[in-house]
Amino acid sequence: MKEVLDLLLYLVPGLLVALGALYVMKHQAAQEQKKRHFELRRLQAKEALGSRLQAYERLTLFLSRNALSKLVLRHTPRVQETQAYIQSLIQSIEQEFDHNVSQQIYLSTECWDLIVLAKNKTILKLRAAGQKDWPEVSALRTALVAQSEKEVDDMTLALDYLKAEVAQIW
Repeated sequence: MKEVLDLLLYLVPGLLVALGALYVMKHQAAQEQKKRHFELRRLQAKEALGSRLQAYERLTLFLSRNALSKLVLRHTPRVQETQAYIQSLIQSIEQEFDHNVSQQIYLSTECWDLIVLAKNKTILKLRAAGQKDWPEVSALRTALVAQSEKEVDDMTLALDYLKAEVAQIW
């Protein structure tokens, strides 16, 4: 009996020390895991910020280039038919939009919706202008530029919203 008691006197403190050491090691490992996870998230956030800013830059370019007056001035007519010219303007907007559609994952939903709305309104304006009977393409171009100077361009409004969203990042 005394031998069992002596054995317990040695085993119990050793077991308590081992359990204490195990607890400390688990706690330390959990802290290290949290630290690694935080560092990984920090690096991912840094990389994501660069991607987000690049998306904002690309969409800024899209909105600037496709403001009605800039679009018309940039696209010189290759044909004398007004419908063909309008179709080429619409096609240009659609192609550039399709090229940038993947950038929506870096923007807020509201910002992306505003960009899509601006694109669609600009296309509707072009189609509405195409319903009129124009004597030549230059008259259509002049009217489109004049129209864009009279009213606030939808692309400009979307660009202002985009700039405000970028300003929130900083």
